[in-house]
Amino acid sequence: MGKILEVEFLKQKRNKIKKSILLFVFFQMMIGFNAFGQSIKNTEFDLIRAQLSTLNDKNSPQYKKTKQKLDKYIVQNKIDYSTKARIEDVERLIQEQKFNSAIYELKDLIENNIEPSLCYMLLGDISARSAKPPKKTASYYKQSLQINPDNFLASYRLAKLYLKENKNILGIEYLKYTVQKTDDQNLLKEIEYVIQNKITPENKYDANNLYETLGDIYSKLGKKDASYIAYTKAIKINPDDIFLKYYLGDLFFCDCKDEQAISVYEDILKEFPNDTMIKISKAKSYANTGNLLSAEKEFKEVLSQNPNSSQAIYGLYRIYERKYTPDKILEKIYLNQENYKVTPKECLAFAEFLTEMNDEKGAKNFKKFAQKMNKIEQEKLLARKIADENKKNEPKLKQEKKETTKIIKKQDDNKLTNKEKNQLKQILKKEKEKQDELSKQKQLEEKLQLERENKIIQQERQRAISKDPKKYNEYKTTLDKYLKINPKDTSVYIAIANTYRLMGEPTSAIQNYRQAQKLNPTDSDIYYNMGLTYMELNSFVTAKANLIKAINLNNENEKAIKLLAFVNQKIITQIVNKAYNSYEKKEYLKASSILDEGIKEYPKNAQILYYRALVYDAMNRNAAQIIDLQKAIEYDPGYYMAYYQLGKAYEKIKDEKSALVAYEKFLSTEPEEKDLIDEVQKKVIALGAKYY
Repeated sequence: MGKILEVEFLKQKRNKIKKSILLFVFFQMMIGFNAFGQSIKNTEFDLIRAQLSTLNDKNSPQYKKTKQKLDKYIVQNKIDYSTKARIEDVERLIQEQKFNSAIYELKDLIENNIEPSLCYMLLGDISARSAKPPKKTASYYKQSLQINPDNFLASYRLAKLYLKENKNILGIEYLKYTVQKTDDQNLLKEIEYVIQNKITPENKYDANNLYETLGDIYSKLGKKDASYIAYTKAIKINPDDIFLKYYLGDLFFCDCKDEQAISVYEDILKEFPNDTMIKISKAKSYANTGNLLSAEKEFKEVLSQNPNSSQAIYGLYRIYERKYTPDKILEKIYLNQENYKVTPKECLAFAEFLTEMNDEKGAKNFKKFAQKMNKIEQEKLLARKIADENKKNEPKLKQEKKETTKIIKKQDDNKLTNKEKNQLKQILKKEKEKQDELSKQKQLEEKLQLERENKIIQQERQRAISKDPKKYNEYKTTLDKYLKINPKDTSVYIAIANTYRLMGEPTSAIQNYRQAQKLNPTDSDIYYNMGLTYMELNSFVTAKANLIKAINLNNENEKAIKLLAFVNQKIITQIVNKAYNSYEKKEYLKASSILDEGIKEYPKNAQILYYRALVYDAMNRNAAQIIDLQKAIEYDPGYYMAYYQLGKAYEKIKDEKSALVAYEKFLSTEPEEKDLIDEVQKKVIALGAKYY
């Protein structure tokens, strides 16, 4: 009986196993069919996009018909066509070598300004894999970097391309650029391997740059000793590289190796005795070692060369701050300035300077001292007014004294008379009335400002609701939860402001960021958010002011630093566009004036200098035009249009040899404009025949 049961049990077990195997096979087949179906779908999807990429005329019936087919296909198959999904799909297409389909997607993304830097980089990858000319591949990577200079992956690809083409100088330069832009440990190690094992320096210039780049890599990898060795080797190869010496000195300084830093700085000063930045660094190193007399001497030497050096002024302040009162500190700092006098205004100005240097404690002390000085000044002023008034009314007072003998007595020379007391009361009363009037005026201005903001808020709210009511209400639910919290701290006001931004109400967001600022005025991120919000409102100047404040509060606020660069470019574009409108109307003086103001704000901007040079050209100011173009090239060596205009400018003044050099440099920058290239090549051939 037992054996029968055992046999039956084994049969059941075998049947279960068979069923499991059959189910497993079935599911595997289903997965296979699904994968096969998906593969068919992908193939059809890819073919449609490949067809579109070959059709250049978007207005042609064939293109429109194919595009409609693509749109219909996406909808019917519920394809995820978000930006992230499209980029991922492009990467798949590149892996599968379906380049035409990938090119269609990338060009469409670029046309819609979606991740253009990444898209140009991927176009470069396609160009490289499809054996296109290296120059074409390089142009894509350059466009990627032009849009986003921080795209270190594009610069690394460009570096590898140039190295492969045996263009060592360009390859090493872009490797160095990549290292400067990234902190990715794996990439840094990969570049280190490339330098150590793949590149053979052709000359001292290459070797110097390679060791410098290795020094940068080791510094970022935290290998300080290796970094010092690399920089030292670079300096041995090129002892004239002052920048490297300065950088090495700063490394020692940051690593608290002040004696070594001083030695490096002294070596630089032997060759450049008037370099104020080196003297400032040397003075700081002296201060760190406790040698305050030497530090003071160095800072004073800098001030004798540059009386407005903020670093030297602040350095002296730090030496004096624990020894002297604010007025004595200012006297010692500005000892050599003629007719300098410490006043409340000067104290407040220095307090503002300390705020800019992120020294809030020092700024507070100087503000307090200024208030104290103001109080003393007001008391003296009141006393003088009373004295003047008494002198004016002296005859009348004498008569009154005769008529009211001994009614008023001066008990001692320093005590005010009752009349003087009344006069003082009247003055104070008038002053209070004036302050009350100013206060009322300020309140009225604030009320009007609030009314204006509320009108704007209503307009923003209506737009946001009409745009996407469902999304607006979802955010409104979140907002109501925050609004109910009482009392509200900094984080709550920030949360409210952030929600208003998401709702499309930037003005309400700004009001709440202000409340957060009142509670925490030293929070860098609040100023960053204010800057971001003003930028979204196209108030770029106000955005810039807030971002600068954010960076002053925290110089490691990368978000603020990057956004400030973007905002600055927006402001520069506005300046150039405004000037160019006047230029097109032949209002050259007006255009020049606009660009002059722009250069005051951005003295080293190649774009503004280039456009001012164009205006000078129209005004026949040849010398001024050449100077501006030379400066533009100095600040941006890759600005090929500046070389082109410089060549034309030299031709205009009959300096053909200089024009030839400028045109040759234009061609060496690998510009894209074929017409310009052809024109310049002809000029180079003609001029070269004369001078070579």
